[in-house]
Amino acid sequence: MDTSLLAANDTVQAKKSKANIWMHKGKNAMDAHADLQKDGPVTIKDISNRLHISAVSVHRALSGKEGVSDKLRNQVLRTAKEMGYEINYAAASLKRKPTRVAVVLPQDGGLYFAYIWKGMRASLKEVKGLNVEVEEFVCQSEDEQYEILRQIADEGDAFAGVITFSFTRQPRVLLQFQRLIAQGTMLVVVDDELKEPEGAYCVPANEKILGETAGEFVSMIVPDKGAVVITSGRTDSKIHINKVNSFIGCLAKNKPDLKVYVVEGYYNDAESDDRICKAVGEVLAQHPETVACYALTSHDNVPMVRAVEQAGMADRVSVVGTDLNQSTSDMLRKGQLKAVLNQAAYMKGYAAMHILVDRVVKNIEPPRRFDCQIDVVIRSNLSFYERSNNIIAWR
Repeated sequence: MDTSLLAANDTVQAKKSKANIWMHKGKNAMDAHADLQKDGPVTIKDISNRLHISAVSVHRALSGKEGVSDKLRNQVLRTAKEMGYEINYAAASLKRKPTRVAVVLPQDGGLYFAYIWKGMRASLKEVKGLNVEVEEFVCQSEDEQYEILRQIADEGDAFAGVITFSFTRQPRVLLQFQRLIAQGTMLVVVDDELKEPEGAYCVPANEKILGETAGEFVSMIVPDKGAVVITSGRTDSKIHINKVNSFIGCLAKNKPDLKVYVVEGYYNDAESDDRICKAVGEVLAQHPETVACYALTSHDNVPMVRAVEQAGMADRVSVVGTDLNQSTSDMLRKGQLKAVLNQAAYMKGYAAMHILVDRVVKNIEPPRRFDCQIDVVIRSNLSFYERSNNIIAWR
């Protein structure tokens, strides 16, 4: 064969190949241009046209449903993001039955848990169009919590998710946690970080950081010698024990000559204030060299301040409280409290509900652990924290 014809043929094939490449690139460019010129929001059909796959496959990938490979799902999600696609969760919610969520928490009359409830309800308002139904269960003890969780677990898949609290990690309560997770119910635990059972989403207390922060603050405002009084909280709670030990450890490091006295006893009844006040007062009488007091829980704030005032020591004893609420806000303004360690109760509730809705409604996988900011609130920055923690709205 004539070599000149072969050369000519190769040239033609090369030109055709280049033309095909150019046309392919041009087609993608035109697709992109069309996306930019398109009026209205990007739709599932637009994504399927871009990827040359069915709209059903795109829907399954975006909804987190089975039927598509992980590779294709990631490609669809990436393309949807690039094209600016926004899922209409409200419209999708109308096509399915309501998502039922159970909240099992204590109530405390406006001290700490009241703001967790408040934060959750505020988060729920923001997703009111997503067809989420919340059933609230109040448990004032771990026994009540166990019974409620057991009944919820017995109902099987009646609830898509449960938000609850960790008291003392009773084995039988942890067993109900495990049952819920095993049957596919999303579990969000507030104020604890559980390693077992696996699968829980946690909004931890960060109690060690809280204790160290309180210890560091107290060491900054007291002399090198004297005594510091701290309430113990629940002696059967790992969270409270860790907070006490971290506080004492920080003081020992920063002010080694300070003596620390722990007032044991945790009460949650009509006479709790009087009991705590009496117990703190007895320690103050035995140790007139006291220079500071730290209320470990929100239940201890009022009785500790009262004990210091009744002892006639308000002018020389700095009291540090826990949890910003109406009561501690008033005491800060009056100078009865030097500072308040705020454990972000409102944000914990808000985050817990947000995490649950993201996963069970939007199919967005949240982090297993979500940390909320810890703040030291003093009189000069009080007004800011009142607004950001919804204290003013509560008043």
